[in-house]
Amino acid sequence: MKDRAETARDRRPFFRSRDALVLFLVLLTALLLFLAAGKSPSPAGCVAKIYFDGKLIESVRLSQGIERDWLFPERPSIVIHQYADQTIAFVSSDCPDHVCVRTGRIGQPGTFAACVPNRFLIVIEGETDSSEQEDVDLVA
Repeated sequence: MKDRAETARDRRPFFRSRDALVLFLVLLTALLLFLAAGKSPSPAGCVAKIYFDGKLIESVRLSQGIERDWLFPERPSIVIHQYADQTIAFVSSDCPDHVCVRTGRIGQPGTFAACVPNRFLIVIEGETDSSEQEDVDLVA
């Protein structure tokens, strides 16, 4: 009986052609999802909210073609730059590790950059148009 089981196992192929087809389809789906997530365009209406010590100090509409630097009296060593491609970034800071500067440009809603030692935070939010908002009916 033991010899029969071993010979049946030896005849069974390790990798079948339909296994290769399933693997190919899974990899193709993963690649398509990866490419679709990476090419999401920057929305037309984004707002960068700049916070210092938990308080909103500036709200900046990220517009195409506008470049500008911001210096704040709270921390003059912090320089924030808005780029023409609707992104914003920390370009200079006196913090010891410079993680905020190395974060680079941000411009998608939900992304943020923080300079923790200096208590600065930039959060990107999508702008909502009041005419496009749906009315919500709250019934208790």
